[in-house]
Amino acid sequence: MRTRLIVMRHSKSSWSDASLDDHDRPLNKRGRRDAPRIAQELHKRKWIPDRIRVSSSKRTMETLELMEVISRNSTIDVEPSLYHSNISTLLQTVEEVEEGKTTMILSHNPGSEILVHQLSNRLEVMPTSAAALLEKQNDVWILIDVLRPKLLEN
Repeated sequence: MRTRLIVMRHSKSSWSDASLDDHDRPLNKRGRRDAPRIAQELHKRKWIPDRIRVSSSKRTMETLELMEVISRNSTIDVEPSLYHSNISTLLQTVEEVEEGKTTMILSHNPGSEILVHQLSNRLEVMPTSAAALLEKQNDVWILIDVLRPKLLEN
């Protein structure tokens, strides 16, 4: 079994209610459209997480709820420390990835981009709903692919 890591940025959030704390911002219409679409593509490619570690923000939780096709059999850990986490926290989370399993970290930018770069030494743009698949090979993380919702549009 391969050890894989999916680094995903939450779907597009709404800025329509200025009274909301950043942590409590929900998804907007595009976010509610993109989350299930990216989940379908993850499912099609068999990028199915055994464990999902998700930020406690409303937008990450709503993203996850709309991705039921890939999350229904996953262990889900809601982690407040992933809300706008720094690279040290993200790397600690990666250290806890179980060998032979697929783990997803569903969080925010710039952390998602920084983490992908730190692990793969490749600069990748991570727009909302983007998901990067990395695979551990001889204790080194290799970037396999990055899915972006705009590329899925017809």
